[in-house]
Amino acid sequence: MGQLFQLDTFNSTVERLSGNLKIIPHKKKWTTTIILSSVLGSAAATVLTAAVAYCYFNSKYRGWKKELDQLAKSMQLLPGVPIQFKFNDIRRATKNFHETTKLGRGGFGAVYRCRLHGPKRGEALEVAVKKFTRDDNRRYEDFLAEVSVINRLRHKNIVPLVGWSYNQGGPLLIYEYMPNSSLDQHLFGRSGGKQQQPSQINRWDTRYNMVKDIATGLHYVHHEYEPMVLHRDIKANNIMIDSAFQGRLGDFGLACVVAEGKKSYTDIGAPGTLGFRSPEYIQSGKATTKSDIFAFGVLILEIITGEVAVDAVRPHLTDWVWHLHMEGRLLDAIDPLLTTEFQASDAKRLLLLGLACSNPNPSDRPTMVEAVQIITKSAPPPHVPLEKPRFVWPPEGLSLNSDYSTELSGLGSSLTVGIEMTAGHGSSENGGNSLQHRPITPMAGPSQELFSIYHTAE
Repeated sequence: MGQLFQLDTFNSTVERLSGNLKIIPHKKKWTTTIILSSVLGSAAATVLTAAVAYCYFNSKYRGWKKELDQLAKSMQLLPGVPIQFKFNDIRRATKNFHETTKLGRGGFGAVYRCRLHGPKRGEALEVAVKKFTRDDNRRYEDFLAEVSVINRLRHKNIVPLVGWSYNQGGPLLIYEYMPNSSLDQHLFGRSGGKQQQPSQINRWDTRYNMVKDIATGLHYVHHEYEPMVLHRDIKANNIMIDSAFQGRLGDFGLACVVAEGKKSYTDIGAPGTLGFRSPEYIQSGKATTKSDIFAFGVLILEIITGEVAVDAVRPHLTDWVWHLHMEGRLLDAIDPLLTTEFQASDAKRLLLLGLACSNPNPSDRPTMVEAVQIITKSAPPPHVPLEKPRFVWPPEGLSLNSDYSTELSGLGSSLTVGIEMTAGHGSSENGGNSLQHRPITPMAGPSQELFSIYHTAE
């Protein structure tokens, strides 16, 4: 309308000018033709733009609709079909995903807290909504991978899945809300931690029970549920704490199901968290129950010491605790913030278990069955050598069909050097740790993460 008004004004002006100047008729007709052409051209351009926009958004909508239909079919095939929540309800409950409702952010997306209407009339659910925000090529895949694993699991020490939703290419998972947040916020006082019960985590029985809760949940996915599930990202901020202050395994974004008849899962790049990935997992890319147990051992040491696994001013946590063990001062590793009395034998039991589980060599680590027996005191504490064992790769007598064998084609390595990482046998210049190499068949070389964790410079 603005264009038409301007053109009409321009036309009137031209007519007035033409009257004053006595413009000959054929020029007036020429001017009118130009004006009409401009108007018709603008209208045509507007119609064309609207048509293109309509086709684009219609195509986009049809794509989203198709994706939603496919997703709904996939969800219906899952046992115990999760509840499908309406996206508009979630958007209203989270105030359009406002920052004030955000609980945190992970590698796959952000998590928001809200209250939704349950399937039963009058039922209200406190939930945590995980919104997948990675690029379009992966978030749909990440969503299906996580829901296909977590929907199978039913255990008191695993955060339960409540339902799912979808909106214009963005899938969402809805979990039961854990009112006491994650373990790391209580242990390390991270920003955003609620810290409503500062004395609760500083009680010895709370920390002992937390170790037992995590072990019980991990035992379930390793030995009780079929097919076997590997978590692959055991760490403090993936342990959620419920209203009774019990620990629950959460964030199964990296979890994988091990195929029947197999004992490992191979992935390019060995995804996980710095300081919690076992050395053989880094080298081979093969995740096993023993790589989960390694991370569990590091987590035990974090819980008992109150120290983070990787710190800029000291060695890796396992090296530090092992050094105290070698000097006969193992109990000096206990967190000084603990406010309740405890028996030294119980503290030593868990510290030794943490060291045994984080042994550099997978064959020397206990299973989750043995770990649970040690925690429940139905088995004695593990024997742990005073000096940290060498990490030997590949293991002696390695067979081609071993769970820890390396798939050379997948790793793309042409190195001809293996590695033994020696702890406690080096010179004082490197803090008692050294790296030794020996010629072997072609195999992957040591990564920077392995060097930084197991070769400590003081």
